[in-house]
Amino acid sequence: MSKAVQTVRAFYDAVSRADATAVVGLLHADLHWTEAEGFPYYSGTWRHPQDVLNKLLVPLARDWDNFSAVADDFIVEGDRVVSLGAYSGVNKATGRAMRVPFAHVWHVADGKLARFDMYTDTLLIHRAMQQRHASGSDGAQISS
Repeated sequence: MSKAVQTVRAFYDAVSRADATAVVGLLHADLHWTEAEGFPYYSGTWRHPQDVLNKLLVPLARDWDNFSAVADDFIVEGDRVVSLGAYSGVNKATGRAMRVPFAHVWHVADGKLARFDMYTDTLLIHRAMQQRHASGSDGAQISS
């Protein structure tokens, strides 16, 4: 197994343990972290490891029960790793569960995660975060 994929796997392991210190420790000082545009926590490209903690991990813990990001397939080319997997969790505000496939593209430099780009169906995540309400005779629907 390549060093790059070991580093990426260590990230997912740290997330699964809710080990924020380990997550931040795996991130390169010269970071380029971009969530999928439309993702609830998207705010452009983050440049500091602390941004990943403050803008992603803290909100995920606040908003979701049993949130997980499980990668089960890795495609490796040198220091680039593509991981394929799924997010899952139950939104605390709505009680709605989600399971959403993802592709993550990583670049490892100096043994650290230097670049992250996320690809996922952000609509499915938003649907889990939206309250349902009655809409007449056809039952509940997702509010906008």
